[in-house]
Amino acid sequence: MGNLKKLAGQTAIYGLTTILGKSINFILVPIHTGALSQAEFGKNVDFYSLIGFLTVLATYGFETAFFRFSEKPGYDRDTVYSTATISLLATSGVLFIAAFLGLDFWANLLLWEDHPEYVLLLASILVMDALAAIPFARLRAQNRSVRFLVVKLSLIGATFLFNILFFYVFPYVVAHEWMGAGFLQQWHMHEIGPHMIFYANLLGCVVMLLLLLPEYKAMKWQFDKVVWKSMLRFSLPLMIGGFAGIANELLDRQLLKYIPQRGNDTDVFEVVGIYGAVYKLSIFLVLFNQAFRYAAEPFFFAQGGRADNRQILAVVMRYFTIVLCVGFVMVTCSVDLVKYVIDEKFWSGLPILPILLLANIFLGINTHLSIWYKLSDKTGYGIIVTGIGLLATLGLNIWLIPEYGYTGAAWATLGSYFSMTAVSYWLGQRHYYIPYQTGRVLFHIALSIIFSAFAFFVLPEGLPLRWLVMFAYLGIVVALEQKHIMPYLKKSA
Repeated sequence: MGNLKKLAGQTAIYGLTTILGKSINFILVPIHTGALSQAEFGKNVDFYSLIGFLTVLATYGFETAFFRFSEKPGYDRDTVYSTATISLLATSGVLFIAAFLGLDFWANLLLWEDHPEYVLLLASILVMDALAAIPFARLRAQNRSVRFLVVKLSLIGATFLFNILFFYVFPYVVAHEWMGAGFLQQWHMHEIGPHMIFYANLLGCVVMLLLLLPEYKAMKWQFDKVVWKSMLRFSLPLMIGGFAGIANELLDRQLLKYIPQRGNDTDVFEVVGIYGAVYKLSIFLVLFNQAFRYAAEPFFFAQGGRADNRQILAVVMRYFTIVLCVGFVMVTCSVDLVKYVIDEKFWSGLPILPILLLANIFLGINTHLSIWYKLSDKTGYGIIVTGIGLLATLGLNIWLIPEYGYTGAAWATLGSYFSMTAVSYWLGQRHYYIPYQTGRVLFHIALSIIFSAFAFFVLPEGLPLRWLVMFAYLGIVVALEQKHIMPYLKKSA
């Protein structure tokens, strides 16, 4: 019980960072979708989908490798930290040089011919995120959650403030010809466009790295080749699996950009923009999953030797799934309110929202299931799981996008995450048995699907009726789980 309380506490702390960060980004969504056209917002979605892909390559699994080897007997934590940081410094430099030298090539490849500067902005943000990965991992490993929180919130706050400056303050200064208007006009800082989002992010990353300088000063600056090779052997399967995993999450945006859609001559970036805007509405499930991952990885590595660790994993899975299902039903039943987060010109994509929310339930479950092959040092199985998911992503998107556009991409996302979850569960039970309460977990997923589908597709639009369905669902969940939750609450009292 003490361990579960510790995990809950860490999830709350890291969750605060994630929730505040996503919430502030959520506040920016109506600003961005209102100020930008569908195509311009699509370029923003495209940009950050590429950031997601390339971050996996830029960090090549060294964040998880740091957790593993800093806790492993025979390895000095400071040496592991120094070696990992120096490695990322070197590879980040190579990455930026490659972007700079191949600027026109990358711009043409990414369909950014009119804005080759996007390539340098992407590379700069990517490098800064990579350089921050190990210092952040060190803070988590040392349970310095307050400092982690301060730095993350500084990044979030700075990015938010720069967005406000770029989208509201600077255009206002130019329009009213205030002092500095000429300078802003010279640098096109009054012209609304997706580049403003990228510059705001870049400046936020600068603030983040400045605050992380003490973590670099505390480093030994020693590079141990033996430690580095051991970490690399551990991390490369994670990188390959992670790349396939992020492809399952973000490849649909790229495929929507490149795969022709029959009878649709709409700008490809408009299609990507609508899909990406609706996907933003599934943020409630995404942020909980991310917060859980931040806390769970170091927690379960530290508890790996305990005899009851597998039982803890099973209990956590049950209640983690219930939280995801509750979020699924609450969002679908509140769509008449939630939809105002994005501008009206994106509402045509709302029918794919329940599909994407359900997909994120399976993504969350798969994230939890992935712990088994990390704890058992069988990270190669991660490649199998995500590889199957990637095949599903490619096959389903290639099959469905030409006919159904972004609706096909949504169904492909659901199919991919479900296949990964099923394969990971099957392999895990064979190689690292955990007594999951599978029947109960599946029951809660099915129950949430029934209530969500009824509220979203059967009932007429309007909050009262849909919220009535939501409260009925919540009542059933509480009634079903009350006898299981109360013993834990009594023990913790």
